[in-house]
Amino acid sequence: MKRKKLLSKAAAMITAVTLVFGVSGYLVQAAEESSEQIGYITIQPRGAYLQSGYSKINKAGDGKIVAGGSTAAQKVVSEVSINVNVERKVNGSWVHYTSWTSTKKNAVAVTSSKTLTVPKGYYYRVKCVHYANSDVSSSSTGGLYI
Repeated sequence: MKRKKLLSKAAAMITAVTLVFGVSGYLVQAAEESSEQIGYITIQPRGAYLQSGYSKINKAGDGKIVAGGSTAAQKVVSEVSINVNVERKVNGSWVHYTSWTSTKKNAVAVTSSKTLTVPKGYYYRVKCVHYANSDVSSSSTGGLYI
């Protein structure tokens, strides 16, 4: 009986890990005409608290983008947060455009996004830093031309 319960829990864990990390480690690359870019945590977290995270940017109309991301902990933690950094490509280099941080206490996840009006004629990307208690990792999107 105990062995069957353990196997059932193992199967559930494997399914959850496959769903969460099935695309982890891959940056979704799209054609230049794409209206969305998503980047997942590129290195599987090794900590006790952080489970997953992603960065996301998409076109939201003429000269507008929606930028943001999400951080998920493995369980309820005292603090889970995401630092969202929007960068713009200027003269071949990525430079800071804007950033913000969202934090939740005694939570399992936090998601944050903003609609921004940006100057046209540039590539934009989102880089997020994901925190769950003392665990930290990051993710980033590819560039999106606006």
